[in-house]
This record gives sequence, structure tokens and C-alpha cells, in this order.
Amino acid sequence: MKILRAVLIGSFIWGMNNLATAQPNSHTSHNGDQHPVVEIPLHNAAPRIELDISRDKMSGYNLHIDYDRFELESPRHANDASKQYLEGHAHLYINGKKIQRIYGPDLHLPDKLFKSGFNQITVTLNAHDHSTWSRGGKRILATLFIRLDKPDLILHRFSTSPIKPGVSTGKPG
Repeated sequence: MKILRAVLIGSFIWGMNNLATAQPNSHTSHNGDQHPVVEIPLHNAAPRIELDISRDKMSGYNLHIDYDRFELESPRHANDASKQYLEGHAHLYINGKKIQRIYGPDLHLPDKLFKSGFNQITVTLNAHDHSTWSRGGKRILATLFIRLDKPDLILHRFSTSPIKPGVSTGKPG
């Protein structure tokens, strides 16, 4: 069982590294393909992001996005030319499918978005034009690997730009 779990998590991490390093010229459809990438210059601090999830007492799950060095704003600011750099919204993907845009740090996720067993939740930080912010060729994103049928919901955390020490960056060792 431990070997199967390690293989599944390893496969998820391999997939996340591919998502994080997707080519800049790729585009997205509503089915979860990729948006163009905007590289953050090295003289600017990269945004940081981590996710947490808990079971809702009534139904579904509550997702919390912990982020800094980024302004998560509503679409009404999208056309304000004075406010464009390292701000925007987030995109939510569940099991590789784009679900919606996110404009705040907390979100309720209904049960119907998940399949039984293992699930993957990914959040990317995006500019107002939907391009994904990146640093060093890696998209700024965070992922949770969860298993709905276990008391401990979260199996693994992944972030290309973690806030707290000890969050996986998908690199060995």
C-alpha cells in the first residue's frame, strides 16, 4: 500500500512539474489547458502561494488560499492601467479541469466537483488577461492532493513558491 501511495504521489508530482513548467506560448480553453505565461523579473519578489482545505460541517469542502506578494482583486480592477503588475485573480483546477476564477482567499467547493478516492486541487495566480505569473520558467501555483475517504484529508502539498518552510516544491531531497 505504501508503494502504491508513493507511485501515485510521484505521478502527481511529475504532472505538477509539467504543469508548472508548461511552455509560454500555450493557451487555455475552459477544459483546463494552459494560459500564456508572464515571467516575473528577478528584481521583483515572486508571489508565494499555499493551499489548505477542510471539510465543511454542512457539505463539501472549504478551500483557503494563503498568498503574499500578490494582489488578488476583483475583475472591476482589470482595466485600471495603474494597477497591473503582480495582481489579478486565481484559477481553480480540480483533477486537471478548470473550474472557475477566484477573487478572494476563501472558497466553498461542493461535493459534486470531486470523484471518490484521490483528487488534485490546483490554484494558479493569474494576471487580469488570464496569463499565469511565473518565475524561472515555473508557473506560480499550489496543489493539494487529497483523499476524500480518509480522516486526514490532505495526502501531499505542493507549491512552486511556498510561504512556509517544508512545503514541497516537487524537487527531490
